[in-house]
Amino acid sequence: MKKSYFYLALLSAVLLFSLHHLLPSETVQERQELKPLEYEVTVVLKLVQVFVTDNKGKPVMDLSKDDFLVYDNGKLQTITEFERHVLPQPEKLSPPEIKEKERLLETEIPPAQEMATRMNRKFFLLLDISFNDGLGMIKSKKAALHFMDTQVQPTDEIAFITYSTISGLGVREHLTTDHEKIRKAIQKTRELPGGIEGEGEITAANELIKRQILEYLEEIRLFAKSLRYIPGYKNIIFFSSGIDRVFLYDSDDPSIRYELEGLSRELSTSSCPVYTVNTEGMRALAKPHASRGDHSLRMISDLSGGKYFMDVARYEQISEEIQDVTSNYYVLGYYINEKWDGEYHEIKVKVKREGCQVHSQSGYYNPEPFRKFTKFEKQLHLIDLALSDKPQFQDPVHFPLIALPFHKKEDSNIVLISKIPSEIIEQTGEGESEIVALAFDEDNTIAASSDKEVDLSKMPRDTLYPWAVLSLPPGEYKCRLVIRNMDTGKGAVGASPVMVSEPEDQGIMLYPPLLLVQGEKISYFELPQKRKEEGAEAILYEIYPFLSKNYIPLFEEIPRETSKFLAAVRCATFSIPEPEIDISAHLIDPMTTERISLSHSVLLVDSKEETKIYLLEIQLPELRTGEYTLEIAAEEVKTHSKSEVATQFRVR
Repeated sequence: MKKSYFYLALLSAVLLFSLHHLLPSETVQERQELKPLEYEVTVVLKLVQVFVTDNKGKPVMDLSKDDFLVYDNGKLQTITEFERHVLPQPEKLSPPEIKEKERLLETEIPPAQEMATRMNRKFFLLLDISFNDGLGMIKSKKAALHFMDTQVQPTDEIAFITYSTISGLGVREHLTTDHEKIRKAIQKTRELPGGIEGEGEITAANELIKRQILEYLEEIRLFAKSLRYIPGYKNIIFFSSGIDRVFLYDSDDPSIRYELEGLSRELSTSSCPVYTVNTEGMRALAKPHASRGDHSLRMISDLSGGKYFMDVARYEQISEEIQDVTSNYYVLGYYINEKWDGEYHEIKVKVKREGCQVHSQSGYYNPEPFRKFTKFEKQLHLIDLALSDKPQFQDPVHFPLIALPFHKKEDSNIVLISKIPSEIIEQTGEGESEIVALAFDEDNTIAASSDKEVDLSKMPRDTLYPWAVLSLPPGEYKCRLVIRNMDTGKGAVGASPVMVSEPEDQGIMLYPPLLLVQGEKISYFELPQKRKEEGAEAILYEIYPFLSKNYIPLFEEIPRETSKFLAAVRCATFSIPEPEIDISAHLIDPMTTERISLSHSVLLVDSKEETKIYLLEIQLPELRTGEYTLEIAAEEVKTHSKSEVATQFRVR
């Protein structure tokens, strides 16, 4: 399950970030106003990336908009948008000339910053961990970092992806122009290489290897298929030692060769040229002929329209060659009435000038209505809602979400509590819906999840208060709660970060407080984990027992005139008999950063094993509008063990 969700997160992140980053703002607006989840036709701007060379393979970059003809399903289109992207060639200067240029640059006024383009270059750095070894991993990372440091332009969008036998195809960093994130992701990759290795001949023991290879190819094929919706070229730099030849040319079972050919053609259809880099290089010559992976790498690059590089050790030359092929191009745009029918459109681009060779994406697919999505596509749509700032085809509404960590015996957990107002439910639409709780780790892997199907038309027309407990190892997480109509795909999202700490061996440990206000008792419902059998109220009220009384979570901002509020604080003790806890509270003023001591009183105390849960009533001074930090500290009187936590709240 984790592997599947990891892969889904990858697809949604790279696909949907690119779509919205490339669409002009007015097109996104048109999509929102036309509500494409309900209607069948949308006016959209299609973007086509075009490379033009002369008969010698040199880029032709002096063409104008009028020199191009674009056909969509055989129909000539009116080109309304036009861009020319030319990468300046580095100057060859002598040392005195370099010194003089540096002096002039120090005194010159910086040029005005260029406007963002509609279509930047995109590179996917794909590191194959399964078909690799230790030296190959080191050289691959060195080559990828060299490409980042010497060839990548500020506007280039880069993603870093890995494949391993254990985790499958996964994202380490999504498409981004923040290139430092990519460098850090490459540098911190530490997985042990290998995992799919043959023995140079087909044996019964290799049947497992064959199944692993087919799964490997299938995941990359699905990845390639998802990229078909992104306009333009998606350049993939693939670091791998390749699949042993013996598996490609097994006369009894050609399935691996057929799957590899299909994958390569899928990459071509999706306009994804693959630049394969052999991570064994010259070392492969010492291996038996049947154990070399160069043929599989050549097939991928040849059929996808890329290029094969035989030795990763020549990374400087490889980087320069990839740069030369991808750096000079045009962007053409035209408007069409796009139907939501999933049909394929063939694109043909011609140039009026004689002697020009034109290379462009071969076509694109229309989107489909949500009700026709496959199970896999609906899962992809779910991850899109959860992760994307601008999900595809809709602008979801948002609701509050509280995420708090706690330990129970040996387990570390988080509890998610949310409030979904009736007006949000009306916007997503009544009927069959699902509510899903998700926790993403730092690699955007879904580390834990729970869900519940609900029929909103049969529920009271009132606010929903869903909650979930997710078991997680220590670390930082992005938590999401998604409610989604299963007929239209319309959704709403709650988001909150959370940090799960290691439990203490001794002393005391405070957990971030749950802020409360007095109010009528409300009804919560659980998004159950399949392994739990206890009732919803018993679990939630065990974590925060005061919710069983007339106290409810504080979700909204508080008015300026508020003079006090409540905080439920969990405090665990370790190896301290009969602990005595002294609690204090402070407020950090956002304007002055002054630390203000707050008066408080303990209204109630509840004990659960080695944890005490305090209900504090905290007095507030006169407040201004803004965001405040509430600090709560605890000290054990006898041992002087201390712990401190903080949380934020807003004043309106």
